Amino acid sequence: MQIRPLRADEVDALVDDLWLPFAEEMGDIDDHDALAEDADVRAEALDYRTEQAEAENTRMFVAVAAAGAESDSAERSLRGYVTVADADSPPVFARGSVAKVKELYVAPEARGEGVGTELLERAHEWGRDRGCERAALSVHADNDAARSCYESMGYETRYLKLDRPL
Repeated sequence: MQIRPLRADEVDALVDDLWLPFAEEMGDIDDHDALAEDADVRAEALDYRTEQAEAENTRMFVAVAAAGAESDSAERSLRGYVTVADADSPPVFARGSVAKVKELYVAPEARGEGVGTELLERAHEWGRDRGCERAALSVHADNDAARSCYESMGYETRYLKLDRPL
């Protein structure tokens, strides 16, 4: 498995092979995260991911299967991805910038192989290289597998985010 920055020519594959399945899984966990039916979700996702790939303060890293590796889907080489952004803290706080992990997803056939851990470690490395003091992320309260992974890597609950319908 190789962890490297996403290339511009891989945005379509990222959206089709990883982001759309990720979004569908999140919608299955909570209807609040369900994809809109009346929007061109794929086109919007392509535009958004292209912008992220070009942003100076954001990096997308992908896990790529080694050449000749077996795959459950035909010729799929992207096995997971992580998006991380360098976010400055407001100047009123005595803390430095944070590497915010925006998204992490591992394809089902690659789970349990340490891919998520490798992707997070690469995001942490990128944050350290940029001078970030901490890494932070959000996870759905009902996503037990992701929470377990994050906690095994030293993440601790600092805030609870609450919401309600209006």
